[in-house]
Amino acid sequence: MNDERLGTPPPSRAPRVLDVKGLSVRFGARSVVEDVTFHVPVGEFLCLCGPNGAGKSTLLKAILGLVQPSAGTIRISDLPAEEGRKKIGYVPQRKSFDRDFPATPLEVIAANLRGKWPLRIRAHEREIAMAMLEKTGAVKLANAQMRDLSGGETQRVFLARALATKPDLLVLDEPTAGVDVGGRASIIDLMAEISASETIAAVLVTHNLQAIARCAERVLYLERTVKAWGLWSELSQNSDLSAIQIASDHKAMELDGD
Repeated sequence: MNDERLGTPPPSRAPRVLDVKGLSVRFGARSVVEDVTFHVPVGEFLCLCGPNGAGKSTLLKAILGLVQPSAGTIRISDLPAEEGRKKIGYVPQRKSFDRDFPATPLEVIAANLRGKWPLRIRAHEREIAMAMLEKTGAVKLANAQMRDLSGGETQRVFLARALATKPDLLVLDEPTAGVDVGGRASIIDLMAEISASETIAAVLVTHNLQAIARCAERVLYLERTVKAWGLWSELSQNSDLSAIQIASDHKAMELDGD
């Protein structure tokens, strides 16, 4: 990291769950992500921030194997990305399920555990699914229809789904988007609990200032390349990081309106 990138990164010797080095992604002649280097040690909760169009979604897709990097490397739990991705639990922003298809949270979680849709849920799958639904405060929804759930309830189910495989790395893409105020608060509470874990690493993409302030141990600020990487207390005071300042202004407006 050069001197222009303000912030304190994690200790270099800490065991790394996610290790990204020199990552670039190009689509034709257009550079979307350029020379991105950072790592997430075990037990750390990293928030990925930046303005719209900064490359955050593309970076996530590269980590998840959905786009091919033009340069650089990704290692997950000290394995090449192709092998390590099975250790990722992912909560997408847009939930890809057919709302006309009859499905319960138990079936959605069992399908993720098994890798295919379960015609019949096995006892151990049910046990794991119920434990994760209880952990995310959604156990009462176990046999509900997914199509009937609110945005916040759906997020709880998908978080339980991601945790059920006992991932080394949890990736959350705008988990409070499309969720009402009460639901957002409870989702942030859940993420804050995860951030206190010493055994799971997490990467959260969000514009929600409250989520960042409550959950982040460190923040990576991206504008095509890494502009800053460090503690939230450091980056929140940096007036050059426009997306953080815009989020702060919006939060102040909300408070003024209360």
